[in-house]
Amino acid sequence: MARKDEHDKKERILDAATMEIARRGYHQTTVAVIARRAGVADGTIYLYFKNKEEILASLFGRALDRFIAEGRRKLEGLSGAEAKLRAIVELHLTLVGQDRDLAIITQVELRHSLHFLEELSRAKVGRYLGIIAEVIAEGVAGGEFRTDLDPVLAAKAVFGVLDEMATDWVLSRRNIRLEAKAPEVTALVMAMVRPVS
Repeated sequence: MARKDEHDKKERILDAATMEIARRGYHQTTVAVIARRAGVADGTIYLYFKNKEEILASLFGRALDRFIAEGRRKLEGLSGAEAKLRAIVELHLTLVGQDRDLAIITQVELRHSLHFLEELSRAKVGRYLGIIAEVIAEGVAGGEFRTDLDPVLAAKAVFGVLDEMATDWVLSRRNIRLEAKAPEVTALVMAMVRPVS
């Protein structure tokens, strides 16, 4: 029971940090503000995280872990690379679109720190790109996608499109649902990878 309470408290801290950093910005958010929002003492945060930077890294890691876990689950039931790539596009836009506060952090706040980008890109983003590259390699091998595609380069291009759509959505003042863009984005991605007829 104590382990579950500790996990719940850590999750509460991360949820509080998401809200505060999205609203105030990383540099204007203090550990005390996060603690107040989470309903814990300031010192409690240091039982789980070394500093505010580690909280930010944990937010990003938790989000990517969720993307990867849900993506793998969704891909398990699908056959064919095209169906899998469509699912990745739709799931990415849906998951990002479900939590605007987290999207602000991943699309805006994290980009202010080259250290975060270098560290997290190597670890977590590399795993996510690997999943996309596997699907593209499957499509190339199976004749669904262009044979001249480099799966790693194509995966980066697909991720780049998804990332730009998410950033545009975060910065936009229009009240649209990000997942509503999935059909249009999927059509663009498919046009990039399908064989030219």
